[in-house]
Amino acid sequence: MVEVNLLLLFFAWLIGYVFAIPLLVLGAQCILSLLPSRTPKRGQRRRVAVLVPAHDEAIVIAITIVGIRPQLGQRDRLVVVADNCSDQTAAIARQSGAEVVERNDVSRRGKGFALDAGVRFLEHDPPDVVIVLDADCQADAGMIDELAHAVDGTGRPVQSLYLMGFAPNSGPESMVSVFAFLVKNWVRARALQRLSVPVLLTGSGMAFPWEVIRQASLANDEIVEDLALGLKLTRQGLGPQFCETARVWSQLPTSVGAAVSQRTRWEHGYLNTMLNYVPRLVLQSFKGRIDLLLVALDLAVPPLSLLVLLSALACAVEFFLALATGSWLPFWILIGAGCFAALGIIVCWWRFARQLIPFKMLASIPRYVIGKIGIYRRFFGNRQTQWVRTERDGESSK
Repeated sequence: MVEVNLLLLFFAWLIGYVFAIPLLVLGAQCILSLLPSRTPKRGQRRRVAVLVPAHDEAIVIAITIVGIRPQLGQRDRLVVVADNCSDQTAAIARQSGAEVVERNDVSRRGKGFALDAGVRFLEHDPPDVVIVLDADCQADAGMIDELAHAVDGTGRPVQSLYLMGFAPNSGPESMVSVFAFLVKNWVRARALQRLSVPVLLTGSGMAFPWEVIRQASLANDEIVEDLALGLKLTRQGLGPQFCETARVWSQLPTSVGAAVSQRTRWEHGYLNTMLNYVPRLVLQSFKGRIDLLLVALDLAVPPLSLLVLLSALACAVEFFLALATGSWLPFWILIGAGCFAALGIIVCWWRFARQLIPFKMLASIPRYVIGKIGIYRRFFGNRQTQWVRTERDGESSK
């Protein structure tokens, strides 16, 4: 009986630590984000090439190009990689003033292969800085200059502030999704930058020194290739910096099916990368790389909705273990960590999102979390491993 009680107590402490750590990390990042931002060192404005990977983006590509071209200097370049397109993406991009690389290889599809083709195209006249912008994103005025200065000043990759917007007729779930995106891409990245810790690449508005992107292994079919690329560079001592004065925007799809498809790709890809890289980063941190341990802790924080689900389940388990063992400390540690994280989220809403998202919409978080159970269930039973394009608003399903 004593042995059983000790075993239950061991599991109680194990569960408490496993789930309290990401909650404490999230809460600490929320608090740190309230401090004044730390911007990357600025260098000269050198020659830039903007790469726009595009697969069947005829609806949006002209709008994206129109937003980029006024920010380019005389020696800068804008290259659209029309990857396995079956529409007029290439023709519209040329008419809009971009150079176009057309790529057709249905066995090697995805953003990684498109970026590799774009970089190879640039090799005959290489720029100093390469900026990657998704075809459905809009760049704020001055974004190109901000990223070019930051890359030259740091000699490292730089991630812009990439945010999501929602349509005027969007429901509360879309607003909660936008807020979760903001916490991940702004709040947490700002906290890491305060600690001088490399940030995660978020896919659009990424800038690289030419030699770094030229030597990077881009041609792969990972569904979150940007995240994996940033972690590889961090392990090599070239961790990305965060520049929140350079901003990029996209909009959540209004179609329920498209939104689910997009979230599935993002979250399955993130979880798969987390499981693959957290152990590697922790092991490598033992060689004197404390920055890798901090990156591992950041990466170990799962998507917000999954963290809420798992924490609630862990609290229930801890409650019954406390009844069985008589030891309530692990339970209260987990409760305290959860309250700390919740307080951090509320404070960050007030600081960063209260003008965008009404506070009453945060009451929709439980429904939003429950609605994503299917996405997480499929991760264990039918995990998405291939890149799938998100349907754009205004186009019919094919």
